[in-house]
Formats: sequence, C-alpha cells, structure tokens
Amino acid sequence: MENEVYEKDYGEEFRERSDKSEGKDFLDTLMEVGFFQKYQEEMNKIPKRVVPKEKVDYEYLLGECDAYVRQFGGRIRGEVDYQKWQATIDLYMEHFEFCDREALTLLKEIAERAENVTFSMKDGLIRMSVFIGYFDEVY
Repeated sequence: MENEVYEKDYGEEFRERSDKSEGKDFLDTLMEVGFFQKYQEEMNKIPKRVVPKEKVDYEYLLGECDAYVRQFGGRIRGEVDYQKWQATIDLYMEHFEFCDREALTLLKEIAERAENVTFSMKDGLIRMSVFIGYFDEVY
C-alpha cells in the first residue's frame, strides 16, 4: 500500500491576489491622505478601561507560556501596551512542539483565552505572538 500525500503550493496564487494594483492604490491613497493617522487619533480619544477577565487571561497565559519556554530553552516577552491598547505575549523558539497532554492543554487554553495567535519568523527563530484585547472602550 502506498502512502497518501496531498500537497499544493498556493504561494504564487496568493502573491497574485495580494499584488492587485487596485488594492495597493486604494491603501496608498488612504495613507497619503492621513486616514490611518486620523483614525488612530480619534480612537485614542475614546476612554479605555482594563477588562478584568482579559487581565486574568493575560496573567495566566504569561505564566503558562513562561513555563513552556523555560522548559524548552526559549525566550518570552509580554507587554501591556497603553498606547496601542492591547496586550501581547511573544514566545521565541527554534521549534514549537505540543506533544503531551500538558502542552496540548496549553495550546487549547491559548485558543480559548486569546483573541488571535500568529506564527512568524524573527531573527532565525519562530515567534508565536499571542494577542489579548485587555482593554475595552468606555462609552
């Protein structure tokens, strides 16, 4: 019996979609007229508050992620940012492996408590960025 393999490279198709001139022109125009800067200024005028549940989630995940990177010799950076109104936890490792119940539980808890998770390369390491809202607007 032969191995079953499914493989497809969408890289070129993705680049073609993201390089469409209409999209770039529109975003360039928004940047040129200062839309994003003005939007950020207006958003900064809205009072913010710390969401207690999000604060608990951040502190819990920071501790659990710290234990994870300590076990595997990685690096961690957590930040509550009062200018961007968000909290992030960045883990830097040569590789990530979730191979036992404890590690898989951490992965599940990150999925349940975070708003999003991003993997990227930085300085030759894999960076897992965990984003937690932490703040909410007060109307």
